[in-house]
Amino acid sequence: MGVLDHDVEGRIQYAKFENFYLVNVYVPNSGQQLNPLDYRRQWDADFLSYLKNLEKTKPIIAFEDSNVTLLRLGSFVL
Repeated sequence: MGVLDHDVEGRIQYAKFENFYLVNVYVPNSGQQLNPLDYRRQWDADFLSYLKNLEKTKPIIAFEDSNVTLLRLGSFVL
C-alpha cells in the first residue's frame, strides 16, 4: 500500500495480470469495543487511495474480509 504503519502487517496480496489487478485484503478488525476505530478509519482511507492509484492503469478485481457484520447473528462472542 505504501504506508509503513499498514504495510508491516502484510494484509494485502495482489497479482498483476495482463488486463487487470487481482487484490485480496484482510481489513483490520475494530472489535466489539471499537478500540482501534481511528486506526481502522485511517486504514480504510489509505486502502481506498491505494486502489484508486492501481485503477489508473488497469481495472481491479478485489476481494476482502472486511471484519464487519450487519446483525449480531453474524458475530460470535464467547
